[in-house]
Amino acid sequence: MRVIGADPFTLYDKNSGYYYIYSTSNESKNNRTFYIHRSIDLINFEFVDYALDLTKNNWGKDWFWAPECYYNEKTKRYFLFYSARVKDELLEYYFNDNEFEEGLMIGCATSLSPTGPFVNIENRPINYRPFDNDFLDIYPLIKGDLNASISLNEAKIKAKRGTYISAIDANLLFDNDKIYLYFSRCCYKNYTFDNEFNKFIEESNILCCELDRAFFDDKDGKTNPTVKEEYKNYYGENKDRAINILTYKDQPQTWENGHIFDFEKSNGKRKNRRWLEGSTTFKLNINNKEVYALTYSANNYENELYGVGIAFSLSPLGPFKKYENNPIIRKQDGFICSTGHGGITYLNNNLYYVFHGRENKDLDRSLYSCKLTINSENDIKVSDITEGKLL
Repeated sequence: MRVIGADPFTLYDKNSGYYYIYSTSNESKNNRTFYIHRSIDLINFEFVDYALDLTKNNWGKDWFWAPECYYNEKTKRYFLFYSARVKDELLEYYFNDNEFEEGLMIGCATSLSPTGPFVNIENRPINYRPFDNDFLDIYPLIKGDLNASISLNEAKIKAKRGTYISAIDANLLFDNDKIYLYFSRCCYKNYTFDNEFNKFIEESNILCCELDRAFFDDKDGKTNPTVKEEYKNYYGENKDRAINILTYKDQPQTWENGHIFDFEKSNGKRKNRRWLEGSTTFKLNINNKEVYALTYSANNYENELYGVGIAFSLSPLGPFKKYENNPIIRKQDGFICSTGHGGITYLNNNLYYVFHGRENKDLDRSLYSCKLTINSENDIKVSDITEGKLL
């Protein structure tokens, strides 16, 4: 029996000896959401419970996505990061727009057990309002035109600059005493002009900031995460900074163009979009050199080009260089499709990537794992792709 779940994150819990996998459930039960499964071998899984308690300090309206769990050995406390669409009454505060359609933010909940229940630290997302000061906001000009048919010159003349960023897919990197938050900027209201195709395309891309450690070191779990001072109010009051980590424009790869003609193919029902999401950043030693690796997913999971790419850097803040042979995981005819959005863990001293996939497009996404061998930034092998089994 398959292990249903999407956007999985794997935490190895030394206290119990289990791998705990947290995943998007797209449902809730007893006012809790996000699946928790556990395993000792990343092949056989048992369902544990739902993770997040929605009865306390809940600020999310819907679209509860991509949970990731982290443990502090000193305080014995677990932290669950996730994204959700904010309640309607919060749209004006977080996006300066009470009609912002995809107003997603990142939240943090905590528990003294890997099985929860996790409770939000406050009745609001983390204290971070990322802002793009240079953005050309063409949205009021196109007035619902999904094709975004406006020239770049007209946009430069007529469009206002700046917008708050809708954020999903949180991922933390603990690097010595620093904590970096990587996240994906939602496509919505992120129109980027593509010179190659001579049109605006809504894009998601991967950004980063550094978090203050206070939340992680609070033994009582009462401190909501916030960014370091150098990121706060960078563009004015309540307009915080984010650093671009990975975009299509900086390093175009053809396989990431699975949806840039969706408007034409759907007879005007869908937007032309490009996705870079679901990142995981980790550090490893390659040929006696410390390197930062970042996995990510491109395209929408409904598309056959949906897959996993990887990029490398000598710094956690980049620049990251994409692997020239991306994607490293992709659809395999007769076996698996919708391969993407996973996380890194180690099993028997080998590096593994646990991700979601499915045998065909009519099934729910379920858990898979594979062995990831990184010999160099130019030599990567994926093997032993295995579908999880529910005990």
